[in-house]
Amino acid sequence: MTALQFLERRFSALGGGDYAAVYDSYHHDAPFLQQFGSRSTYIRFAEQQLSGIKIKNWHCLCQRRVEETQLEVLLVIEIETDVGPQFFYELAMLIETAAGWRYHSAQKLAADDYSGSPDKIAFHHFDSAPQKIRF
Repeated sequence: MTALQFLERRFSALGGGDYAAVYDSYHHDAPFLQQFGSRSTYIRFAEQQLSGIKIKNWHCLCQRRVEETQLEVLLVIEIETDVGPQFFYELAMLIETAAGWRYHSAQKLAADDYSGSPDKIAFHHFDSAPQKIRF
C-alpha cells in the first residue's frame, strides 16, 4: 500500500467513526498516543471529541522523503464542525514499518498562519513557522 492509500484509509476511518482503525494507524512512537493508556481510552475520547467533525475534503499537495522509512506529506484539509467550516494545512510524518505506513505526528498551519494561495504553500512555510508543534 502506498502512503497516499494509507492516508485515504485513515481519513475514511476517521470520517466513518472507525476510531479503532484510526488508533491502529498510529505509529507506536507517536507522541499523540502517549496521552492514552489504551486503545479503548482513545476510542472513548474520539467518540466524545471527534464525532462532531466531518471531513469535507482533503488532498495531498506534495511529499518529501526525510529518511529511507520516513515521509512527510503536505496536506490541505477542510472539515466541518459545530462552529462551521475549518480549513488548514498539515505536514504529516509517516513512517513505513513492516506492517505498512503508520502516522507518527503532524504540524498544522491554520488559515491565519498562511494566507496565500493553497497551491503556493510549500515545505518551507512549515520549516520557518514560529511554533513547530508536532502532535
